[in-house]
Amino acid sequence: MFHFNKKHLEDETVPMWVIKSHGVTFYVDHVSAEISWSTKETPDNTHTKGSIKFKDCKLSIDDDNCATVSKLSLTDRLTLKHPSLPVTRIIAPRGGKFNMALTNQEFKHSKIKYIIGSCSSGYIVCDLLDPVEVTFATLKYGEVFRILKPNENYYKEYDISTESIHIDYDDPDTPYEYS
Repeated sequence: MFHFNKKHLEDETVPMWVIKSHGVTFYVDHVSAEISWSTKETPDNTHTKGSIKFKDCKLSIDDDNCATVSKLSLTDRLTLKHPSLPVTRIIAPRGGKFNMALTNQEFKHSKIKYIIGSCSSGYIVCDLLDPVEVTFATLKYGEVFRILKPNENYYKEYDISTESIHIDYDDPDTPYEYS
């Protein structure tokens, strides 16, 4: 199922489309469908008035953050796993309040990796390991950090990089709003 992302109207760096598969939400820039679809109208929903639904399909998201919905083959049925809820990977300013909370072991987390920017700017990326603590962290520090989605570059770079991640100012995921 997918629908338009209203946040895109406020901030053009936010991907235009929201696509959901087996309870996992992805924010993508483009959706192509190679199979038929139907609509689901939700006029009483405050978030979206309608969406497009697919059945028995395969979702692929490429490196350009474009989703393709295609026919699910018999081989796909046997080999593909349903997407699982990803870990809660966050990005936050280096040296900020949330960074200090992690350093002081206020929340269980994975190894902190640093995004090194110019002029001493920098951010941290790590996984919050306890879903209950994610809720508390969001309530206490929600304006200071952002949860990364699995298809974002910094989410992927965390798995690839060993110690630090090079900042990419051309990447729309780079959090300019943090100071």
